[in-house]
Amino acid sequence: MKGLLLALCLVAGVVHAEEEWWESSNEAGGKIVLLQNACRTDGTLKTMRRMFATHKNGQTMWGCWNYWTDQVHVVYDNGDSYTYNPALFTRKTAP
Repeated sequence: MKGLLLALCLVAGVVHAEEEWWESSNEAGGKIVLLQNACRTDGTLKTMRRMFATHKNGQTMWGCWNYWTDQVHVVYDNGDSYTYNPALFTRKTAP
């Protein structure tokens, strides 16, 4: 049930990215942050949203994400793609 609620909230995008986002720790010692901003304006990934992943050394990788088939799918700007369990992400809000 938690997964379904999370999925609905991820897709709904009711609140602006500055006020709400989803994040998870990653294996690089940083985090994956899912934003609500549209990913690209050229139309190639128009259903996807912007995201980034940080590394403990300060490196940031940007990409796009969406929720399909009960999974969070990420395509990084360098072409790498990953699939994550949505239960790994926690909703965050601006103070």
